[in-house]
Amino acid sequence: MITFFIGDSLTLGCGDESGLGWPGRLASAVMKSGQDLTWYNLGVRANTTTKIRERLREEVTRRFLPGQDTRLFLSFGVADIANDVPAATSYENAEAILSEALTMGPTLFIGPMPVGDPERTEHIVQLSLGFESVCERLGVPHVPVLGFLRESAAYNAALTAYDNVHPAAKGYATLADYLLQTHAVRDFLGLE
Repeated sequence: MITFFIGDSLTLGCGDESGLGWPGRLASAVMKSGQDLTWYNLGVRANTTTKIRERLREEVTRRFLPGQDTRLFLSFGVADIANDVPAATSYENAEAILSEALTMGPTLFIGPMPVGDPERTEHIVQLSLGFESVCERLGVPHVPVLGFLRESAAYNAALTAYDNVHPAAKGYATLADYLLQTHAVRDFLGLE
């Protein structure tokens, strides 16, 4: 299986001193289950949905191997809020990104994460709800994480430990553990 993780700095794992982020932890769980996996973390700092939309096809096509089971995780939104991208543009981009991803393989959307600033987090909540609507319209499975992470003492402490946008390693571990407990992620990765 080839798995792509595409998104912004929270997909990249900025702030994680282990270098794994949540994608590395998911990939590790798949490999520990005995599956053959090639995985690519294609998170890029400050990448808004506009930038992800521009690079998606080329990034995946460069790494695509014919005949391989190809799966795409997408996660974005926080960079849109940080860079004042209008919500309508974010939704339009999300629809284009997810539609394009579906042409390349099974796709799963991981909702955006909260930040240390409550006002910005409220904007992220609204954006996340819009992304969920796009996913439902396109038939893309999605895992909202905002509610869980906002209530997680470990995640909030990890945000404070780094820069209040990106968590330290414990925050990414908390997110990965949560994702690995969801049926959507377990089914998507073929984990029993």
